[in-house]
Amino acid sequence: MSDFFWRAIAPMPSPMDFVTCLSLTLEQANLDYAPHYQQLFGELGDADTAALLGRIYKDEIGHVKHGLNWFNTWRSPTQSEWASFQAALGFPLSPSRAKGIGFNRAGRRQAGFSAEFIDELDIFAHSHGRCPDLYWFNPLCDLAAGRDALFTPNSALIDVAHDLAMVSALLAANDDIVVIPQRPSVGFMQRWKQAGLPMPQLVEWDPMLAVTAADHTTSPPPAVADRRLTTLRPWGWAPDSVQALQPLAGQLPEGRPTPLQQWSPERRDLYRKSWSVGWLEEIIDSLRAEEGGWIGDRHTVGTVCHDAGMVEDALKRGFASGWVGAVMKADFGTAGGQLMKVDAREDATSTPLLDHQQGWLRGQLRDAGAIVVEPWLDRVLDLSAQYDVQADCTIRLVGISRFLTDERGRFQGIFVSNMVGDLDPDVRRFLYGDGQDTHRLQRLFGHLGDLLLPRLPDDFQGPIGVDAMVYREAGALRMKPIVEVNPRFTMGRVGLSLRKRVLTSRTAVWRVQRLRDLADDVETWAARLSAARPLEMTADGHQISMGAVFTNEPTEARVSVGVLMVAEQADPQMLTGETGAPT
Repeated sequence: MSDFFWRAIAPMPSPMDFVTCLSLTLEQANLDYAPHYQQLFGELGDADTAALLGRIYKDEIGHVKHGLNWFNTWRSPTQSEWASFQAALGFPLSPSRAKGIGFNRAGRRQAGFSAEFIDELDIFAHSHGRCPDLYWFNPLCDLAAGRDALFTPNSALIDVAHDLAMVSALLAANDDIVVIPQRPSVGFMQRWKQAGLPMPQLVEWDPMLAVTAADHTTSPPPAVADRRLTTLRPWGWAPDSVQALQPLAGQLPEGRPTPLQQWSPERRDLYRKSWSVGWLEEIIDSLRAEEGGWIGDRHTVGTVCHDAGMVEDALKRGFASGWVGAVMKADFGTAGGQLMKVDAREDATSTPLLDHQQGWLRGQLRDAGAIVVEPWLDRVLDLSAQYDVQADCTIRLVGISRFLTDERGRFQGIFVSNMVGDLDPDVRRFLYGDGQDTHRLQRLFGHLGDLLLPRLPDDFQGPIGVDAMVYREAGALRMKPIVEVNPRFTMGRVGLSLRKRVLTSRTAVWRVQRLRDLADDVETWAARLSAARPLEMTADGHQISMGAVFTNEPTEARVSVGVLMVAEQADPQMLTGETGAPT
């Protein structure tokens, strides 16, 4: 037993405080606890205790109803019942304390609560004492890293960040805080909760405004500014997250690195594609010697170029050696963006680049400072290894995931469960060493983590990912073990987080569907997808067995909608998404 509630409600300076804290919080929670334990004792055969709890439940309905009547008499008529309740509760109490085990809607209706109040309370989340972590999805960190304070995102990039803001909620725990620019509707959050997805506290705040606003004076709201925090978890540390989150530095535990301390030239270098090229060049020969011929050789290692002449020379050498295609990658880029494919041309004389490619190259050199030139490989599948660098300077392999890309290598989705089910038999055999080396991926990526750790800055902590690729060359499959390093959370990490929400025997894919690729309007598409893939949960309600779950509100989306699809096996819609828009 705990005396927390009695200590919390002891200082009640007014009758309004009394009914808010006692009737609407402590006793309202008993509307959940009493029937839960009544049923439990009944199942155990203790009829007397079950009957007693039944009487307590009826009494509590009356107590809550009495308090609610006075609360509605005294509260401001300009505020809703729910808004008044939130405003009247002071720390350490929050509306989450008005809920027990389960959520008893019928009892609350009997007590007289409005439908809006019941719906809002159902989806409300707040820490019960643990200092929360704070999450923020800033997917433009890769670009901000390369451009520092000079970077101003265009409207298209801002729209992507807006639509996928709830991605960080998929990484968070129920006691954490996730800041988002716009709170989803109650109906959307009810469906989110029904799917068993995490229910952190959602706080409406757009830290990006602190970066893009002319006066840079956007301040955290009280729901964030007045809280002690355990740590800050942006999608990635870069100048944008440092500037936006530095005002929260004083709320961190003593000794915890502040946002300013999270950023350095060494950390900036980790975002460079050229850094990944240098690491691969350093280890490829020894890695191939240790692992064998299933690892690709050094011809897949890119060339770092600092001017247009170096780029053209690298392309000419590559095409002369037999490349059928090449790719130019800006030194800073994200999600497969900021790249340009170059095809070998028989009529290429002075330059292998077309006019529009030369224009792209000039712009990227101006913005990013360097270009990586690589052969365009016959991609078979993409893999991503997720790591955590711990405070004790160790590295842990969190897991391996497979992600989906379009024909130009841009991110489209991530396998959440059963990442090999749709693959051809020869590819599956390759991944598992023809059945003779079934742990080769775990061994390879575990070893890569050990090789990565000493290359990182001494003070680096947190998530980091390594992307890899399986490609086909002269009929044989090979692994390119390092395509790029991402010193931040990745979509692969989101896939691993979602994995525990899905029945293990199912195939699941989380996709980002571009609205411009839809044949119908987004509302029609979303309704059709929901009807075709109705949500089915396991018997205990903890995991998704079948169906589709949207991870942002389709009707509020600007350019894209995230959707988790779960089925018995992979199907074309899961693998390729909707591509029916007229061209």
